[in-house]
Amino acid sequence: MTAADPGTFAGKVALVTGAASGVGRATAELLAERGAAVACVDRRGAEVESLAAELTAAGGEAIGIDCELRAPASIDAALARALAWRPRLDVLAHVAGLGLRRRAADTSLEDWDRVTEVNLRAPFLLTRAAIDPLVASRGAVVAVSSLAGLAGWPYSTAYAASKGGLVTMMRSFALELGPHGVRVNLVAPGGIDSPMLDDLDEIADPDPDPAAAKRGRGLDGTLATPTEVAAAICFLASPEASHVNGTTLTVDGGATA
Repeated sequence: MTAADPGTFAGKVALVTGAASGVGRATAELLAERGAAVACVDRRGAEVESLAAELTAAGGEAIGIDCELRAPASIDAALARALAWRPRLDVLAHVAGLGLRRRAADTSLEDWDRVTEVNLRAPFLLTRAAIDPLVASRGAVVAVSSLAGLAGWPYSTAYAASKGGLVTMMRSFALELGPHGVRVNLVAPGGIDSPMLDDLDEIADPDPDPAAAKRGRGLDGTLATPTEVAAAICFLASPEASHVNGTTLTVDGGATA
């Protein structure tokens, strides 16, 4: 059986953050297609409820859960609701993220808090809260970092700090939870053709730079699709990656080659 087979996640339960759009939605769709019951989590509650209805209508199992990742109590409530729906957790996918393109001098404390609370603190709180069910199922955690978390990135101090911190934090979780059978890995995409990129594009580059504009694109000049990144997430969460733990998989079309 390969990771792409429909039954790869049969009998498994997954929780995906950021499931309303982009990579999160694509991840929820792929997991459901491959047999998982999927808790679709996002602050856009109506959209994840609609997604869950679509996945269920297609023959899958899904629930939409409204969650504000900047609020610790909302994170706890979302996990509790997911476990009440299905009393186990095999896959935890941290896909939700906020981008920010801004000069360091113009990055406010509110900017810093908003980005780091979603991109770094929320994955910590949710992973910490999910340790017991993950250990019970010998499950897998996959978090979405970024090339900006592996190297410096122009006009992205807060974002890069959050994504770089995510890498070392998840590797630390891998060291702590690996002896208990839990695998913790990351995907580091380059540029993705997704709503987050649209949001970033609304902020003009402070200093237009053709070289900077191309950062994160593949060697052929293309961006990744959400489905391509979701496929990498599903691979790392699958039995095909049973001996992969504490690593970061770049999905960048060769940008870091």
